[in-house]
Amino acid sequence: MTLLAQEVDLRPGLYRLPEAPIGSQVLIPGFRSATSVRGAFGWFSAGWIGRLAPGLAEYLNKTNVAPICFTVSPVFFPGERQAVEEGWSMSAEEAAQRVADVFVEGRVDATALGCHALDCLSWMVAVGSLRLKIAVPAPDSNYHPKIWLFDDGTHQVLVRGSANATGRGLSGGVEHMDVDVSWDEQGRHRVLTGIEILDDWEQGISVGIAHTVDLPEALRDDIIKTAPGSPPSAEHYNRAVGEAKLLSGHTTSHEALERLQARFAARGTESECPKLAIPDWLDWQSGDYAHQGEAVEAWESGPDPKRGTIAMATGGGKTIAALICATRVQQRLGDTPLLIVVSAPSVPLITQWAEEIRAFGINPVTPTLEHNKNTAIVHLLQSLSGGGTHIAVVTNNLLCDRAFQNTLASYIGNASRPIATMLIGDEAHTLGSASFLANKPEFFEQRLALSATPERQYDPDGTEEIFDFFGPLVYEFGLGRAIGFCLVPYDYYVHATTLGGNELEEFASLTERIRRIAFKIKDEDDAGGLTSLLIRRRRIIETASSKIPLLSQVIQHRFPRSIKQALVYASAKNPEQFNSIAETLTKLEMRWAPVTQDTTANTKQLNKTLEIFAASGYQLLLAKKVLDEGVDIPSIREAFLVASSTVEREWVQRRGRILRRHPDKPWAVLHDFIALPPVELFNQSGSSDHDLKKIVRSELSRAYTFASHARNATGVDGVLSHLDLIKNTYWPERSAAPVLRSEGDYLIAPATPKGNLW
Repeated sequence: MTLLAQEVDLRPGLYRLPEAPIGSQVLIPGFRSATSVRGAFGWFSAGWIGRLAPGLAEYLNKTNVAPICFTVSPVFFPGERQAVEEGWSMSAEEAAQRVADVFVEGRVDATALGCHALDCLSWMVAVGSLRLKIAVPAPDSNYHPKIWLFDDGTHQVLVRGSANATGRGLSGGVEHMDVDVSWDEQGRHRVLTGIEILDDWEQGISVGIAHTVDLPEALRDDIIKTAPGSPPSAEHYNRAVGEAKLLSGHTTSHEALERLQARFAARGTESECPKLAIPDWLDWQSGDYAHQGEAVEAWESGPDPKRGTIAMATGGGKTIAALICATRVQQRLGDTPLLIVVSAPSVPLITQWAEEIRAFGINPVTPTLEHNKNTAIVHLLQSLSGGGTHIAVVTNNLLCDRAFQNTLASYIGNASRPIATMLIGDEAHTLGSASFLANKPEFFEQRLALSATPERQYDPDGTEEIFDFFGPLVYEFGLGRAIGFCLVPYDYYVHATTLGGNELEEFASLTERIRRIAFKIKDEDDAGGLTSLLIRRRRIIETASSKIPLLSQVIQHRFPRSIKQALVYASAKNPEQFNSIAETLTKLEMRWAPVTQDTTANTKQLNKTLEIFAASGYQLLLAKKVLDEGVDIPSIREAFLVASSTVEREWVQRRGRILRRHPDKPWAVLHDFIALPPVELFNQSGSSDHDLKKIVRSELSRAYTFASHARNATGVDGVLSHLDLIKNTYWPERSAAPVLRSEGDYLIAPATPKGNLW
């Protein structure tokens, strides 16, 4: 990007208007190269937009620039007053529609700016590209400056003189403008003085300024007045200012000023300010959900009263607990505006958060779901100036976006009144990624992390970073406590099979290559090839096609027509497995529907699918990873876990979602499918292949963990006895009938039920 000092036509000096081209030589290059633009003007119109359109268009199309900030008088021309009022009240959709002609292929067009100056003014106000502060003159005073300041982060250009920010002022009238630049020794001091003056006027520091207020407050308090349709005389101006100062024709200037001060002091305390409120029906301090109260108390009384992590089993109500924490933060802040940002890893979770937040009395902003994401964010920030609590629910990707963070931090840092902030990270383990850790939003004061499994498996460094940012684990509510009142009990059946066909051949070939390389490795540099082979071998286990015929056998054992409100989980790592399951379900004449990322991205389609499923139009849903941290379907009462995830977080999430309470579900049934290498191959690998043994242990460990909480854990045909039989095949401790010894062997869990279960 060109810097101000590199603009060849931009030179310091005294410019005589209209002869000197101040627009093309100074102001347009200023917009083109600056990253922030500020100004102070007694008269302000949309005419400057058309005159400076080439530079302004470049400025508006950049992503790394600050909003244009002008401090102006409280007297607007009729068209400009209507434009800013409409801009402030516009919805995101209205703003986009209003200035559609200003955009060409998604970018602001310079030519169109001049033709639609008033519409562009409305749009700039609506999306926050232009922020206006209103300077209310002191009694018997006048506010009539004309200053531009362009800043590229290194150098500044100060333009001052007799020309206002109007079309006529820049090109029609007999005016003069003085230009100073910071890279010139003679002008540097004047630039610094100009910055100091702008800072003071923006804050209302002047004997001639009674107050400066943000545009929304000025509109709400009816401070802005209408000037004549044509450029007024000084007499007209003074009369208009007098009307602005006198709220009533029967009051004195002193009385009017006192009323204005009272209004300003009371701003932000109005009853219409949005506030979180805990629903009356919510019993969170006693009864079945008293653990929510325990979690809130633990977060508030932890080592750092503003930070902490809550681990709560799926179904335990961690969303409710978080919103109660936020409500109590709001109560402690009094009238201080509060910005809450909730981050979640998926769009379905965003939708669910929005519904829960509405139950607490606030309609949140969901930028990712809006037609114009940036406009939605700007409207959210604008609304903070009126006080109250305002909430945005965003994706993890947006939270990690540097531009989004800079926008929030800049607004909060430059706000005319303090703004409190709170970040709620749902499924916080997903924020251990490099994109978040490299760009953590440190400006959030209050922080709360939520997860059923906050520790990141195989990533202790990422786990430590999460706890370091959000705060330590302050409360844990595990599955053992959850089953029985917020989660239903379940029966668990493990169906096992061995690899076969091409997969077995590839697995055996990889095993032999791993054995040979393992003996040759002398240092870590040689281990790269081995690691690649180990990953490939593990993936065969996770996505084994031999599970598909076993699934068919189990469904036939169960009687296909008796199955309803069921779910099949397929692997997200192998599309072929998903397609093969789909073919199997169709052959079995099952009524099924897919739930994929495409489904959840289309809210209308998703709702229609779930509606048909709830009415038993579909017996079964076929899903991938998308349900791990997304769609809640409490009516699901039977699940077939074909996907073999080695990530503890994923299988904990999957189990938890299936155990959601529902009136027609006294308990749930989980079928788990595991694929293992034949015992013959396992024994041939010898004691040196530690990874192969780790694969088998990992599969069995997951099954034992699931079994430990199951209703049918014990007994002759219990799942623990069945798992012991499989384990004894690979690590014999006693003589037993051989199982899973050869290619194609399979084992359906004993006592697997048949027919209708509920």
